[in-house]
Amino acid sequence: MTTPRSASEVASEVAPVAVARVPRRRPRFGRARWVMIAFVAPALAIYLLMVIVPSLQTVQLSFTNWDGISPTYDEVGLQNYTEILASDRFWNAVKNTMILGLGSAVIINVISLVVALMLDRLNHATGFFRTVVYLPALVSAFIMATIWKYLLNYNFGIANSVLRDMGLPGWARDWLGDSGIVIGVLLFIICFTLGGNTTLIYLANLQSVPQELIEAARIDGAGGWKVFWNVTWPMIAGAVTVNMTLAMIAGWVIFDQVLVLTTGGPGFVSETMAFFIYKVGFGEYRAGLGSAAAVVLFLVVIASTVAANAYMRRREIQA
Repeated sequence: MTTPRSASEVASEVAPVAVARVPRRRPRFGRARWVMIAFVAPALAIYLLMVIVPSLQTVQLSFTNWDGISPTYDEVGLQNYTEILASDRFWNAVKNTMILGLGSAVIINVISLVVALMLDRLNHATGFFRTVVYLPALVSAFIMATIWKYLLNYNFGIANSVLRDMGLPGWARDWLGDSGIVIGVLLFIICFTLGGNTTLIYLANLQSVPQELIEAARIDGAGGWKVFWNVTWPMIAGAVTVNMTLAMIAGWVIFDQVLVLTTGGPGFVSETMAFFIYKVGFGEYRAGLGSAAAVVLFLVVIASTVAANAYMRRREIQA
């Protein structure tokens, strides 16, 4: 027969066990975190040296008259900014950038969404057609523009050659030298080149839409358009935000196509803001003025991207 023990004796036996089970507090930065920082540090250092520092230096140079070569320069205050804002050439570049940037963003997203909807309904050879749609995105903008330059050549380009062979020589145009149509031609080429990634993002989101919701809408009597507008469209709101943001950023900094196809011509008709910065800073040896234009472009990109994201995020919440 066991003798009953007091509460103090039981507590004296349990207390050491309870104390032993208290976990030790780990240091805030363990070895694993220091290893992670060591891996990130080289990339961060390169980013700071190659992106952040030159960007800050660009702001400083925008208040000078540096020509890009001389070791010395003078401070000119806001003279570069006032000259830019009073320049018709700069505002023409702004207009072209808005047409090509915003226009390509809208057109690319509409076409990519339609193509993604078609690919989503395919039951055979889906891999082949997805590859065909994505192929243009694998080619650099510089190479694609070079190909189009030969295709649209006035004398031996395939576009004019086909028109002449069809008995329509009057339709043959100097596609890259006619100031009335050159911006439209650039818009077409840009939209043709940049749609692959956008299509795949839409396709991935379409395939993640719950089929139960679509079937429920169809059972309730909704047709194809109503199903898309009331079920599919709200479900891919996040993809629309991402694609519109990426397309707008790419549109604001269009450069390769203009450099290869028109070099800003005829005259200054097809210059964009990015090409204006390059031409003024490196072609005309006015690095100070080019730096000021680069700062303006940076502010425009930031403002437009933030505004567009705020609007589309509200749409996501409402959806």
